Amino acid sequence: MKLQMNKRNIIIIAVIIFAILSLTIIGFITSLERSYSIKAIDTDLFLKEDGAIHVKETIHYSFKGTWHGITRRMPLKDAQSIQNLNVSAEGAYPGSAYIDSTIENGNNVQNIKVYLYSDPTLTEPITDKNVTVTFEYDAINVPKFYNDITELHYKIIGEGWKVPIEQTNTRIHLPGKEGVKYWFNPPYYLKDSKWQNNTLEATTGAIPAGQYFEVEMAMPREYFTAKPSNGTIINQKALPIIERKQKEYQEDLAFKNTLYSFIGALLIIASFTPILIYLKYGREPEIDYSAEYEREIPSNDPPALVNAIYTSKVLKNIGEPDMNGFKATIMDLIDRNYLKVETKTEGKDKKTFLKINKDLKGLESFEMDVIRSLRRFRKNNLIALDEIPKKLSDRETALEFQEIYESWKDHLKKRFINNKIDEIFINKGAKYMKIFGFLGVTLAIIVAYFTISDPIPFARLPFYASIILAASSITSILLPEDIPGHWTVQGKEYVEKWKNFKKYLKDFSLIKEYPPESVKIWNKYLVYATALGIADKVIKAMKLQLPETELERNDIYLFHYYGGYGLLSEALLTGMSTSTATDDGFDGIGDIGGGDMGGGGDAF
Repeated sequence: MKLQMNKRNIIIIAVIIFAILSLTIIGFITSLERSYSIKAIDTDLFLKEDGAIHVKETIHYSFKGTWHGITRRMPLKDAQSIQNLNVSAEGAYPGSAYIDSTIENGNNVQNIKVYLYSDPTLTEPITDKNVTVTFEYDAINVPKFYNDITELHYKIIGEGWKVPIEQTNTRIHLPGKEGVKYWFNPPYYLKDSKWQNNTLEATTGAIPAGQYFEVEMAMPREYFTAKPSNGTIINQKALPIIERKQKEYQEDLAFKNTLYSFIGALLIIASFTPILIYLKYGREPEIDYSAEYEREIPSNDPPALVNAIYTSKVLKNIGEPDMNGFKATIMDLIDRNYLKVETKTEGKDKKTFLKINKDLKGLESFEMDVIRSLRRFRKNNLIALDEIPKKLSDRETALEFQEIYESWKDHLKKRFINNKIDEIFINKGAKYMKIFGFLGVTLAIIVAYFTISDPIPFARLPFYASIILAASSITSILLPEDIPGHWTVQGKEYVEKWKNFKKYLKDFSLIKEYPPESVKIWNKYLVYATALGIADKVIKAMKLQLPETELERNDIYLFHYYGGYGLLSEALLTGMSTSTATDDGFDGIGDIGGGDMGGGGDAF
């Protein structure tokens, strides 16, 4: 009985597999029997003096098998609209055009669905036919009117077409041609462009599915009415920006074509470069040091210097201080009484303030940078830490802070870091590794991005090799500098001691067993723990090890306990993120590939 059941199960499974394979094969054969192509798209744009554009778009389809109709998708930006739509066809009888509006990425998208029939009674779908469908409509609010020129940035072919378009023929009818500048992008699709009176004609070869083709035109302002009713008026000059943008785009294309001539053969070979760099420059010296941890602070170096040298990690170079070093400098100034901490109760909350000591003698220039950054937030001789994030959310204030922060890094490097690094670390291998990494990633991104969809046939060859190169290059960038570079004997011992000191600070059982001898040492621990990014570990230990009476008199502990450190971290993060936000001041001019209209289409 069991054997019969097994046979029955095998038969059932075999039937299911056979059915799935049969359906797959049938579907594949059906897809071969039922297909369509677009032989050409003819586009006429008639620009009117008020800014409106009358568009006539003729699409030449060739259908194989039975089809019910076509769709045309048109994305509209801002106040743009389509009016007076009319759809006609040759080779088939069109039914009504159904328009469905949707919102995608903040844009209004018009989806036009047109049924096509073989008979005038509109009952039979089309089968094996060549059909020409014409859309005529008025495009409203497409041009942009600047102080110096009128811009038309129009996608003749958008990325939304599901099949390749074998040819396009475009005619742009203008009020005149004198003073008109124009660019077709991407230029490698363009076969020919010429003027016929006041009409610019352009012809392309095949445009693959998912690709775009657009025109950007700069026309004299006087070709249009003084106050055009159908367009966007922008109070700025645009022509120099458009010309610069187009020039940069053309230069970029030329550069990539040069790369394509040799990149394929070099990619795989270049991928092995990190191994060679490590073998030549990255092996460390042997040292006579074997301690498991360090209880004493290994050196009297400023905490920001320790932050710059020891905390080498992903995307942070040896000798490059970061925000933990900046915060540690503030903590150190509190510990040395150049900054005082005050707390005040306001309602149910306890607020933390900093007060700058009048006597600042003996401070280094990088420490004065920190004082200078705090003074900007002083009110009545007190700095309310919870107010700093609000003020740093202002871009101008954040940029001022960024400038001081960079000055802090420069002064620290000149005074301490550069000389120290020269003594303890040989970074030749790290430099070579980073150079290779960034060059390799750049090369791999260019190749991978453009070879996926680039119509140039030989551009596809290095695609898979670029993935290997990208993996190798990204690994090279992310490696800490002390892997491809190497420490001197002195430097290796220096780093190992700080590593073991950090291990001691992080291990609560070690601190509990071997606590610091005084509150002053605890404070020093906290300063260096901040530089090493583990301040919370030491605060926790202080809270459990020291009497509360001691803590309540300890400025540096109060700064942490009442949220000052957290508020400071939030403030500095706000300032850095705000200062790096981009704002080029030109909202009206789109990038290459950002033309209006376009969209795409399909058949069903």
